Amino acid sequence: MQRFAYGCGIFLTLISYSNISVAQLITWNENIPSSLALFQQNPQQLADLTQNNILIYAQPYSKTNIPTQKKNPQPTVQFVSAAIIVPVSIQEVAKVLTDYNHYVRLFPTLKSAKIEEKNGTTTRVKYKVQIPTPIPVLNFNEDISMQHQVGNNSVASLITDAPVPYGAGKFEWFSLAPQKTLITLTQWGDLNQINSYLLRKILAAVPDAKLGIPIGSNAFILESLKRKWTKNQITALDAGQFPPLQLNNNQIKKISELSRSTGYPVSFIQPASTVPYAHGRESMRFTTTYQYYPKTPQQLQSWLNPVSFQSLFPRQIKKVELSSPAPQLQDAHFKVSVGLGVMNIPFDFKMRFNYIDANQSQYSAIGGDLRFVKGEMQLLPQNNGTLLKMTNAGKIDDKAPFLLRAMRSLPYHDILPAAGGNAVFSLKIKEKMK
Repeated sequence: MQRFAYGCGIFLTLISYSNISVAQLITWNENIPSSLALFQQNPQQLADLTQNNILIYAQPYSKTNIPTQKKNPQPTVQFVSAAIIVPVSIQEVAKVLTDYNHYVRLFPTLKSAKIEEKNGTTTRVKYKVQIPTPIPVLNFNEDISMQHQVGNNSVASLITDAPVPYGAGKFEWFSLAPQKTLITLTQWGDLNQINSYLLRKILAAVPDAKLGIPIGSNAFILESLKRKWTKNQITALDAGQFPPLQLNNNQIKKISELSRSTGYPVSFIQPASTVPYAHGRESMRFTTTYQYYPKTPQQLQSWLNPVSFQSLFPRQIKKVELSSPAPQLQDAHFKVSVGLGVMNIPFDFKMRFNYIDANQSQYSAIGGDLRFVKGEMQLLPQNNGTLLKMTNAGKIDDKAPFLLRAMRSLPYHDILPAAGGNAVFSLKIKEKMK
């Protein structure tokens, strides 16, 4: 249920930037960690884990260099990385990612790009972003100024003026074969210092959204790149089936190590699937997320039960009514109100939980305002801990109440809420276990 509010927050962070001119290029020696730092600098190792998904994972905390932040130009931050594989040459990828005017055709919210200053491989660009919605107060028509610096196989970018005023990121690209390239994005933004009144109000009303924004922003950018170069891959699922991840034991161990060492989830945004419903098939995008906890599966089993969700999100989940239609089945009726600072979005929905065993449950929407939600949770024992595996997909249908239906005007509304929601859910559990 959180995923639908967080999708809005994700986009607000991506596009809400102010229009303030910058006098000159900034001297910046970027030290953003490489996306390969946790993969022995081996692009093939990262590619083998990524496969045909969007893979998102975090880097360990480190000091970085943000010269625009005068009071603390070397903050300790956590960058979040993402990776995709595209079927084109490394030369084609480099050409596109260093052509900032082309970004207008890459990213659906971007309307114009104006090069303001250039010196060698460093360029400052002002971008205009527009997102119309059926709710005028949530419309956006804003500017963002960024400084880009081209490296050997990278473009590093520094935010030079914005309501999210301090942030940096880096594209990297690595050749896997003559027509096969690994693209990665590693970025961080300071969500605790906001200049935008509207964004500040929304994040104050829904502070948990900050936990999902890093994954959502990376997913938004790499989904745009993936759509440029790859064809739709659609898997037809049977009833009760979820899209498989072809991971071997060593890769699961690697995922566990990544999550344990960074404290952050590892997520796979999978290709499109179609799910059978009574009226026909619905296209859905599943995200599978893994989070490591230094606990036994028995200590985590309560989080598979919907009654525990209210303790994670007491501000949003107002009431949970439970019933048991059959053994191993449980119906949960959620009463939810999501406050976005400028308005509240009340909705209710019913979910049916099927408890496969003590360490696994599956669920799907069976009524209320959200018709298309499916997922499963599973506890996977690890050495000295447990991986919580979550696979979720959800989208708002065209018959939903107006305030929910308005979110369908946002790009990738069927992808980002589940991706961000998984991260929020797993990190909220982590907070509760401290």
